[in-house]
Amino acid sequence: MTVNAATPTGLKLSPASASIPVSGTLQYTALEIFSDGTSIDRTKSPTTIWSSSTANATLSPSGASAGLATGAAVGTSTITATYGVGGPSATANLTVNAATPTGLKLTPASASIPVSGTLQYTALEIFSDGTSIDRTTSPTTIWSSSTANATLSPSGATAGLATGAAVGTSNITATYGVGGPSATVTLTVTAPNPGPAGSVNLLSVAPFGIIGFNAITNSAGASHIYGDVALTQPGPGGTIASVTGPGTNDSGTAPLLASSIVTTSLGVNPGVITAANNGTPTNIAALPQLLADLGTVYADLNTRAPGSASLTTPASVAAATIAGTGGGTFPAAAPDLSGYVLSPGIYTTTGTYGLSNTLGPLVLDAGGNPNAVFIIRSTGLGISGITSTTGSVVLQNGATSKNVFWVVDNATIGGGTFFQGTVVAGHAITLNSYANVEGRMLAGALGLVSGAITLTGTNIITVPQ
Repeated sequence: MTVNAATPTGLKLSPASASIPVSGTLQYTALEIFSDGTSIDRTKSPTTIWSSSTANATLSPSGASAGLATGAAVGTSTITATYGVGGPSATANLTVNAATPTGLKLTPASASIPVSGTLQYTALEIFSDGTSIDRTTSPTTIWSSSTANATLSPSGATAGLATGAAVGTSNITATYGVGGPSATVTLTVTAPNPGPAGSVNLLSVAPFGIIGFNAITNSAGASHIYGDVALTQPGPGGTIASVTGPGTNDSGTAPLLASSIVTTSLGVNPGVITAANNGTPTNIAALPQLLADLGTVYADLNTRAPGSASLTTPASVAAATIAGTGGGTFPAAAPDLSGYVLSPGIYTTTGTYGLSNTLGPLVLDAGGNPNAVFIIRSTGLGISGITSTTGSVVLQNGATSKNVFWVVDNATIGGGTFFQGTVVAGHAITLNSYANVEGRMLAGALGLVSGAITLTGTNIITVPQ
């Protein structure tokens, strides 16, 4: 700290002259001026005394609002600030005019946001002389939405902040005080922004943790499926068994898929899912549509055009970052995805993706968009479109497992890994021991033999919400 030779020369009050309507407010600032031209703000000092020469205006004496003048009646007043007993003082002229409130103005008048998007509204009280006062965060301003499509922050620093909740329209209304002026505008909430890949409709497939065409095999250990289970082979085979939700006897913990049972085309028999009431075949009539929907999803994801970028295997973690491309095409010798940082979009190859941990995990970066979609696809038939070994998938900057899709003919998920996203396979999917999946494992989309799910021991699959 440097203590200089400057001496106080007086107090400066600003603004020096101003006009406000009745009930209008104005914040004054009191600066102590020194001989070297510097100043110190004394507005909120506990020793600064504020006063008004008439009752036309009132002054807030202390605290965060010290020096705030409010118009009380038409007329003029001299505003005085004094710093300390016997200290320097300054005055300013304030006119309280006869302007009367004419209404409330809400902006923007018309707007559109996506689901989960936000928009800050401003409520201005308008007066007859053309002036206005911001009432957005006033504690007496009431905010409301006509429908559940949008929610409104009611008070505090975020008062008037609208958030899109569901697709549709809503009337946003602000009312200043009980029985006071109000204004209404229209807000449209659109579908979430999925990014360059577009949105994905899973149809009737969405609730399922695992689907197999002709077999669900649990060869060792016990696995937990937090979602529905189905075998879709036509005829006597196939069943839909609800594993979680109302009616289960496990208090919300996913039942074990019995390790001793290998299912066949005859379907999942009672006892395959060990919790009572969850092993009885149900909704068999719905299986043909489920198989058709799975095929539709597989075809949709396979025919979407990838991003225009031509992608190569990275030499280092830094070189693996692919930002803002909207996807692209990898060579037939598809890369090990270890170390890649992918932006939202569609990525494709005719070969087999690897997923080790050589350069770290695969990172999917949504860039702050929680609705961004990632589609990672191998169009090669008769091969494993992805062979995961020791690598995991990490989501960042808003990416969610429900918006990640892997489209392959066959897939192998590495033992002990944490995998994220929905795998839609034309044929088979194998999960090695202790593979943990937040997503779905959907096999047999082509409706052919070898459309099996194989769980090799203590696998956990959780359908994302």
